[in-house]
Amino acid sequence: MITGMDVSAESLLTLTAVLREGTFEAAAASLHVTPSAVSQRIKALEHSVGRILVRRVKPVTATADGEVLARLGEQWSLLVAEAQGELTGIAHDDDLDPRRLPRVDLQVACNADSLATWFLPVIAEFHAAHPVNVDLHRDDESVTTAMLRSGDVVGAVTSEPTVVRGCETVRLGSLRYFPVASRAFIDHWLPHGVRARDMRYAPMVMFDHNDHLQLKALNRLVAEPISPPVTYVPAAAEYRRAIQAGIGWGAVPEVEIADPRTGADLVPLARRPIDIPLYWQYWKLRSSLVTALTEIVVAHARAGLVPPRRGTAPVPGGTR
Repeated sequence: MITGMDVSAESLLTLTAVLREGTFEAAAASLHVTPSAVSQRIKALEHSVGRILVRRVKPVTATADGEVLARLGEQWSLLVAEAQGELTGIAHDDDLDPRRLPRVDLQVACNADSLATWFLPVIAEFHAAHPVNVDLHRDDESVTTAMLRSGDVVGAVTSEPTVVRGCETVRLGSLRYFPVASRAFIDHWLPHGVRARDMRYAPMVMFDHNDHLQLKALNRLVAEPISPPVTYVPAAAEYRRAIQAGIGWGAVPEVEIADPRTGADLVPLARRPIDIPLYWQYWKLRSSLVTALTEIVVAHARAGLVPPRRGTAPVPGGTR
């Protein structure tokens, strides 16, 4: 309960169901109640807090105030699931097959290049140590930030340091990139080196239309503004393979360039790297699972990322 407001667990779970399912009817089916009951619960909740919580469109979306309570609802569900595991005593039964432990569902978001390089071992270690089912979302920083704000994920790796209300933010380090191309591409398009007159026509590979990293690489390579031809490849492994196939040039994580298995025929176009700071944003919540996940994320980041510059501390409160 929230002081001064009649906010019940039932009303919070109804709100999250409506936002998850997109309509009152679908939410009613998932909750095994009538659509009228769902509508009444949402109206009662809005009356209690004195705010409009949902936009009654298809699909239903949350207002800014609705996002606050939706996040609270998801957090409540997580804490209840953890408590149920403790109350059963199963976690403390040494004779029980650990494969039969009740599992808790967690939603986590990550940018594509982190997932392709250092983040998957995080999930592997987390799975090995805890009875969880992780639903991993791969998206850019603008989407992951919105997912944190609405409570859709408990944590996210992102290049966006913007504070999300109700979350903590830790600076992890930087993912290092170099602009690269295949040898055949360089021989054909850039026979005299990286010059604006040639780069203007040399095709570029971008991850998507919001690939700010690629634009940053272009601005570093040439001083004057140019608009080369672009091919979009919105998947990390396929993006690198497109460059190796000679479709265009692009920025690739250093760890992939250095690996003989993934870095074959990737030739750097510049010596100066591009370091993209990464952050772990997570729910400000007394959850043993979220705490454990955060510790694993930080440990792997320290091993796999370029450390923050000396003197920089984790960002309080708070790429592709």
